[in-house]
Amino acid sequence: MRITGANKKFDVTVNLVGSKSISNRALMIAYYGGFNPRITNLSESDDTKLLNEILQSINNPSVPNHLIAPTLPATINCHNSGTVFRFLLTALSFKNGEYILTGSDRMLHRPIGDLVDALRSIDANIEYMGQEGYPPLIVNGRDLKIDNVSVNITKSSQFASSILLAMPKSLHLDGDLSSLPYIDLTIDIMQHFGAKIHRECRDIFIKRSEYQDVKCCVESDWTCASYWYEAVALSENGRARLKNLHLYSKQGDAIVAKWFEKFGVKSIQDGDDVVISHVETDENPSHFDFINNPDLYPTIAATCAGLGVKAQFTGLRNLIHKESDRVAAMTTELSKIMSVPIFDSHNDHRIAMALAPLALKIGAIEINNADVVSKSYPNFWEEFIPILK
Repeated sequence: MRITGANKKFDVTVNLVGSKSISNRALMIAYYGGFNPRITNLSESDDTKLLNEILQSINNPSVPNHLIAPTLPATINCHNSGTVFRFLLTALSFKNGEYILTGSDRMLHRPIGDLVDALRSIDANIEYMGQEGYPPLIVNGRDLKIDNVSVNITKSSQFASSILLAMPKSLHLDGDLSSLPYIDLTIDIMQHFGAKIHRECRDIFIKRSEYQDVKCCVESDWTCASYWYEAVALSENGRARLKNLHLYSKQGDAIVAKWFEKFGVKSIQDGDDVVISHVETDENPSHFDFINNPDLYPTIAATCAGLGVKAQFTGLRNLIHKESDRVAAMTTELSKIMSVPIFDSHNDHRIAMALAPLALKIGAIEINNADVVSKSYPNFWEEFIPILK
């Protein structure tokens, strides 16, 4: 895809996609609660569609599904979605039957050992089919009692969320704490559906309770909003109204509003929308810690490169385990911006979207495999391209 950034003074209204994180957790809660999800503004991302389709097929095994091979054991393909793989691993461990859980080539290189160890500690029957600690897995699901569990979240907070959604009596967080806002988001959504749960530092406690069949309205995705913050920061006088977004959201990446103040982007809550605009600033964005917000790294790195800003980045250790090695990928791609670059998305949705606003500074760019954005933000190009004209 070739992008030409001619318009640096835009005023647009953006229909963001529903939060992928909230949507996926709500779908899992409906599965565990045994009711049909009543969710409005469900994310249209590939990951959410994938999870929804697989869960429907698990609940109705007589319905053919191309994602689940009609063999024994049933082979479930999670493609390149780490969230889907991790959430399903716990769910299938508690469901009678034998399953093979697999995914794309990249998925087979993403660690899963700490979640497997935690589930094995409560007698789950999970076997590795290849390299120890990595997919694919054979899961022999059965009735299990889930009381007190410990899980190491050094590599991913989703290991904890995967177990939490199944409602143990307590969960202890081992290892280095990272991406805690995502765990707190899981807790918040569980509370919305009736779970009596709270966290005390590394320990999470759940009183005896059941999920309630209630409605859930998904707010827009703050990580996807970050690419619009980047576009406004790189503009001369850009302005964007971001629909169905809230500055005081439980989504951890809502911190992007505060971070981008340093780049001259002002945020105002206007009803159910956030309006962002370019303003002059004397602030110095000298340091960013991504330990709790790793998905924001591509956005911030691209913004700093586009503005010629030097900043120190910390908390990057888990980025090697994402859809790509994001530190290596961004280093490679941002080294190209001194010319008319042909960027590679590295088959990573966040890399592609973070690079796109650089057209506002460079003037013309190309991005290979640009349609990868459908993983989290299918209508990104439909919304973004018009601001450049």
